[in-house]
Amino acid sequence: MVSRREFFRGTTLGVGGLFLAPFLRQLDAATAVAARPPRIVFFVQGNGMDPQQIQPPGMTRPAEPDVLEDRPLAGHKFARSVAPLEPFAQRISFIHGLSGRIALGNHGMGMGALGCFPSQKNVFMETIDSAVSRQLPGLFRHVGLGVETSPATSVIYNVSASGKSAPLPTQCNPLQAHETLFALAADAGAEKKIEADAKLLDYLADDVRRLQVRLNAFEKAKLDHYLHALESINSRDSALLKLSDRIKLAAPHADERFGGQAYAFERMEAQFEIAAGALIAGLSNVITISSGAGRDQTGVDFDGTEVGLSDGPIPAHEVGHNQVVQGTPADELHIRIRARHCEQLAAFIRKLDSIPEGQGTMMDHTLIIFLSDAAESHHPKGREWPLIVIGDLGGRLRTRNRYLRFPRYGKPGHRTLASFFLTLLHAVGDRRDQFGLPDPAIMDLPQLGPLEEILA
Repeated sequence: MVSRREFFRGTTLGVGGLFLAPFLRQLDAATAVAARPPRIVFFVQGNGMDPQQIQPPGMTRPAEPDVLEDRPLAGHKFARSVAPLEPFAQRISFIHGLSGRIALGNHGMGMGALGCFPSQKNVFMETIDSAVSRQLPGLFRHVGLGVETSPATSVIYNVSASGKSAPLPTQCNPLQAHETLFALAADAGAEKKIEADAKLLDYLADDVRRLQVRLNAFEKAKLDHYLHALESINSRDSALLKLSDRIKLAAPHADERFGGQAYAFERMEAQFEIAAGALIAGLSNVITISSGAGRDQTGVDFDGTEVGLSDGPIPAHEVGHNQVVQGTPADELHIRIRARHCEQLAAFIRKLDSIPEGQGTMMDHTLIIFLSDAAESHHPKGREWPLIVIGDLGGRLRTRNRYLRFPRYGKPGHRTLASFFLTLLHAVGDRRDQFGLPDPAIMDLPQLGPLEEILA
C-alpha cells in the first residue's frame, strides 16, 4: 500500500505538497510559538464612525487640514466613545484623513470598504482581509464572525471576499461558529471520525490509481481536483487533531450568549471570545469581526441596558437616521454604542496580552484595525475614513502611540484607504503597488504604493 503522502504527491503533480506547506508551518508553530506568523484582526462596525466622536479631547481638529499632522497619542484623554481603549494608548494609532470615495454606497459599503471598489456593483476583487491571509497561513485561512439584523441568521456575506464574485462567509450564530472551529473540544467522537477518514483515503489509494489510467485528460483533471479537495479537508483535520489539546484549552465555554436569540451585544461578546480562542489555538491568523456591517445590514438591535438606558431594543438603523430613542439623542447613542463595542474589544486585547509568546505576548504579534464599513457616517461620503490601529504587527509597522491626520481630500499629500491596505500587504510580504480601484476624481494625487509614514 503506497502511503497517502506518496500517493497524492504522485497524482496531483505536487499540488498536495504545496497545499500542505502552510499546515506544516502551522504545526511547527505549535511547538515553537515564537515562530508563528503574526496575526491581523479586522473589526468592522456598521453605521459609520464620526471622526469628531473619536477625536482626542484637547487635540485641535481643523476642518480642512492642509498638512500632515503627526503627534504622540499617549498622555491625551480619549473621547468617551473610545475611552475603554485608553489603557492601550502606547499601542494605538488614530489615523484620520484617508478617503475611500471609490467605495461609495448606502447604509454601509459592504465589501467595497475592505476592497476599495464600488460597493453598488458585484464583487470586483479580493478584500484586504483575504489578501493578507494568503501571506499568513493558518488551518482556516480566514475566519469571519459577526452579528447582523436577524438573530436567527446563521451566515451572511457582508464585508469579505476572496476574489471576483467570490464573497466569503460571516458566521453570525456564535454556537454554530463555536462548533465549526472547536469541534474537537465539544465532540468526543470527532477525533475518531478524523482518524477513520484518514484510513479511508489510504484504503482507496490503489483503486484511485487504477481509475486514473482509464480517464482522458479532462476527466483526470476533474478527479485530481476532487482528490485534492478531499485531501485538503483531511490534511486540515489531521492538523487539527495534532492541535487537539491546545484547541480544548483555548475553546471558550458556550453559554447562553452563544444562542441565536441573544441581543447583539451578547452575541458580539461571544464572537470576540470565539475569535480569541481561534487565535490562541492557532486555528487562523486572520479574523474579521463585524457588527451590523455590510450593505443594508445596519438594522441590528442593541440592548438598552447595555448602554445605560432601560430594557428594550436600541435600533441601530434609526440611530443612524438621527432619531431619538428612549429620550436619548442619536449622537449620544452613537457614543454609547461604540463605547460598549470598545469595552468588548478591550477585553479581547487583554486576553491576547495575557498569553505569553516568544519574548512578549500574543498581542505583541497581533494587529487590530477598527473601522466602519460606512466611513464617517450612516450615509457616508467617503471623504474621510477614520481608522483606529492597535498593535504594530511585531514591529513591521510604526503604529504605536501616534495620532496621524493626512491632508484633506484633494490636497497635496492626501492619501486613500487603499494606500493603508497596501501598507498592510507590504508588511506581510506582498509588495504589490496597487490595491482596489483608484479614485478617478483625484488622479493627480498619488494612489499607488504604501504609506511610508507608518511602514517600518
